[in-house]
Amino acid sequence: MSIVLDGTNGITAANVYGRNLIINGSGRINQRVYTSGAATSGANEYTLDRWRVVTSGQSLTFTGTDAGRVMTAPAGGAEQVIEGANIAGGTYVLNWTGTATATVDGNAVAKGGTFTLTANTNATVRFTGGTFSEVQVEAGSVATPFEHRSIGEELALCQRYFCKTFDQGTAPAQNAGGNGALVGYSSVSNASFGVCWWYPVTMRAVPTVTTFAPDAASSDWSDQGGARPTASVTSNGQTNAGLRATGSILAGGFYTIQLTASAEL
Repeated sequence: MSIVLDGTNGITAANVYGRNLIINGSGRINQRVYTSGAATSGANEYTLDRWRVVTSGQSLTFTGTDAGRVMTAPAGGAEQVIEGANIAGGTYVLNWTGTATATVDGNAVAKGGTFTLTANTNATVRFTGGTFSEVQVEAGSVATPFEHRSIGEELALCQRYFCKTFDQGTAPAQNAGGNGALVGYSSVSNASFGVCWWYPVTMRAVPTVTTFAPDAASSDWSDQGGARPTASVTSNGQTNAGLRATGSILAGGFYTIQLTASAEL
């Protein structure tokens, strides 16, 4: 069977290939290693990638695996902000599986329902009061089957907004273990040295960089022979961050650090 991409029944080249504006629509990516049901400590706190819990103290719960998850929205809602640069404007359709209710920019939308978006303007999709998965927002007036992207592609889309040096299964935290993703070496005691972290993809905007010690050192850098350097971000852009270590540095010592970068909407 062949499909003619002529706009019949809402099927066009634009909405068959790369048609879903929602990222991580089935909750597969979890870079923060968020635990199902863990209470948030602030409003609009991100949990599974690209999904944030609206009300402080509430939580997102989920079941499933990296192949796909079913999420349950709290009373205050779980939402995703679609970046305006991905919105061409016009009529769009929202679809999902599950029992939750949905709004787009505060307006109720039924499964398979249409709404209008303004070009180059952020849009917020929120779910409340039930389960949701396989969320899809696409141009046109007819919902098509959920776009199953490869996990590598889904991860890269998420990394435009948040990325880390930690292994994917390790939650960003002080003293979380590991050797650290950035390594610096000093040939002179108490000198300074720098390292550069290239983000895995170009980020949406200049991100906020947070540093973490990968071992039990009292500073952001791990220690060699008891040294405790101090880390600072010296330059930062959408493609990379530069860091500098100063202070208690031993000649011939190697130093490591872990980082996260966030450019969330």
